[in-house]
Amino acid sequence: MSNDNEYYWQVESKVYGGKGYSTATREEYTAVAKALDREAGEFEKLAASWNAAREQLDTLHGDISQCSEHSASMPPYTVLKVRCQNHAETCLKISDDLARTSQLLLKVLGVYSETELSVKRLFNEAVQFGTTANWLGMTMGMGTLALGGLLFGLVKEGKLNPSWMSTATSPFQEGYMSGTGAILSKLSPLTGLSTTDEVNQGAGILSLLSAPLKNAVQGNYLNVREVTTEADVVRSSQTVAGAFDGLYRLANERLGKVDLKSGLGYATIAIQRYEKEDGESAWLVTVPGTDGQTDSPFDWEQNAELMSADPEQRRQADSVRLVIEAMRQAGIGEDDEVAIVGHSQGGIVAASIASDWQDEFNVKHIVTAGSPIANHPVPEGTWVTSVEIEDELVAALDGASNPATPNWLTVSGSVSQAPQGTESAINPDGSCNPGSTPIAGVTPYDATPVAGGATSGKEISHWLQYHQAAYQDSLNQGNPAVQRHEAHFQNVIKGELKETRYFEGRMSNEPLEPTISLESGTEPTKDNKIILKFED
Repeated sequence: MSNDNEYYWQVESKVYGGKGYSTATREEYTAVAKALDREAGEFEKLAASWNAAREQLDTLHGDISQCSEHSASMPPYTVLKVRCQNHAETCLKISDDLARTSQLLLKVLGVYSETELSVKRLFNEAVQFGTTANWLGMTMGMGTLALGGLLFGLVKEGKLNPSWMSTATSPFQEGYMSGTGAILSKLSPLTGLSTTDEVNQGAGILSLLSAPLKNAVQGNYLNVREVTTEADVVRSSQTVAGAFDGLYRLANERLGKVDLKSGLGYATIAIQRYEKEDGESAWLVTVPGTDGQTDSPFDWEQNAELMSADPEQRRQADSVRLVIEAMRQAGIGEDDEVAIVGHSQGGIVAASIASDWQDEFNVKHIVTAGSPIANHPVPEGTWVTSVEIEDELVAALDGASNPATPNWLTVSGSVSQAPQGTESAINPDGSCNPGSTPIAGVTPYDATPVAGGATSGKEISHWLQYHQAAYQDSLNQGNPAVQRHEAHFQNVIKGELKETRYFEGRMSNEPLEPTISLESGTEPTKDNKIILKFED
């Protein structure tokens, strides 16, 4: 049963970049939207007229009722007033529907997106300048905002919930990060305004310190082996949403959040081969994010190298090395078309491979969720579909907004509380009541509910289910730019799934001995072996 301590969430999306309607088509639809808005205003005036008529009837009714000689022949004022009220309410509803339709049409057209993105970039530059000029003062300001968010969450939920801190500081995160990066890179406040990769330059400097430290703790010997499982973890996919589903299943299985009984551990990626009608192979690489394990190539420290402005530092990041070795072991040819989908660090890996390994792999499309990749030099020939949540923090760590080009599209989601849902149940007659996950809105296009049911409070919106809801919301809107990217992704991996293989990585100071495969009691074979590479 639902109660007051359960919270449901929804995501409303905006789309930046990509290629939508032509200029002529946008102008035509914009004219339609304006016409709808005008009609909404006319119906609002009609509603006001009907309300005025009801008030006049009230006055007349009161005056005539004082005259007893007219009481017998008095018109049915009560009935007339009710009808006026009904007409007024009907006109208001039509007005609201027309206005909402106009706004939805403008939203799908992206009429305001370019302006909003320009304003956001100017605001980020202002925050960056302030941070560079007075880092301590801006840091104290961010701390004050974070504390305010924490107190707001305490009042709302009755407990301290750090997630509200990220929500409170979200408008300033990119600017603050770019300003901090400028300081690390020793850029002046004015010089920092002419660049966007301050964070990446700062990350390169940090990785000069963090990489040797990480190597001392983890070792720098990368052990990669193929692992097998009978469980259906990453399934056949022909859509971005389907690829996200596979990413969700693999990421949460390795973190123990779901139990698919696969035996797959942390630092595991999936590589799938699809066979096209012409017999050519296409590949989908699924890369989860940071797992925080001390011997994992996907530990926290690797993020600094991945974010570096130096391509050689990015190439040496352990998580990239793991995925590259797995792609080689899987047999991906240099001309085979490849799509990569990744969450968080996995998305940065995808952008790094697209940017730095063009000579070896033909990456045609990457899909990222919650990944700070704005400054990665992804080539124009590679399509990028980025999904970010406004207050997740992680996506803002690049200190910049993503490029808005025909081949680089960003879906930006905003999380809000949704009405309480109802749980599924079995009715007395044996039929199933599937329950509901409603949204706060008049139409299904106003937002999309977050899967997973109720939470005990606000969650960190960096979890993948929030990105899934954001992308689904952009699809529900019928945005043509999203549809174009969806069609391109589908075309890259169009074909029949022939195989799904899993590869696991571990860091050590020296080569690890072969271990038992994930199929209980099965010894390692030539197809399930440890590959030892990349020793410095």
